[in-house]
Amino acid sequence: MTEKLFTKNFALLILGQLTSLFGNFILKLALSMYVLEVTGSAAIFAGILSAATIPTILLSPLGGILADRADRRNVMVALDTLTGVSVLCAALFLSESNAIAVISTLLIILSVLGAFETPTVQACIPTMLQGDNIMKGNAVVNQVASLSYLIAPMLGGVLYAMLGLKPVMYASVVCFFITALFECFIKLSYQRIQNQGGVLQIVKQDFLSSMQYITKEQTSI
Repeated sequence: MTEKLFTKNFALLILGQLTSLFGNFILKLALSMYVLEVTGSAAIFAGILSAATIPTILLSPLGGILADRADRRNVMVALDTLTGVSVLCAALFLSESNAIAVISTLLIILSVLGAFETPTVQACIPTMLQGDNIMKGNAVVNQVASLSYLIAPMLGGVLYAMLGLKPVMYASVVCFFITALFECFIKLSYQRIQNQGGVLQIVKQDFLSSMQYITKEQTSI
């Protein structure tokens, strides 16, 4: 008997990804349009966005380690809640005089949180699905991301033109909190790994193990 792809857990994960990505894309488009409107320079936002990708690059390995060792459901709920709170605080403190500083800080925070969220979501799929459904599940997640990338910026642009930046930010906050709510109902098995040594020792051991796996066991990667 073929196992069902859209189990309750996987359906909740997809719904959460849909709302999370939607919130991210409408937010980033609105922020870019606002910076362009205020400064008259697309290069400034491009520079801010480029700088904000650095934490993602540096912290993604730590995100993978966290996804392997922590309760993934709780990690996703915490990260999406923190994302919503961060955007809400940015919207409340945003003004014409501090716009660039607030937006830059917000993008860096989103980059840091994203570095931990993406590996966690990816690690959930093999836990939820089995066999061929793992590949199908990854394909569905990628399709949801592509669909959100196509639709959300268009709607974000319309909302920004009609309502301005802050309403779009509040809408994205709602998206992130809805995502966290969906994730609260996900049930994943979790067995705590016995840790030997401190946090730095654990990070070092896991990082070296991953490098050995890539360079010696799976060199095709």
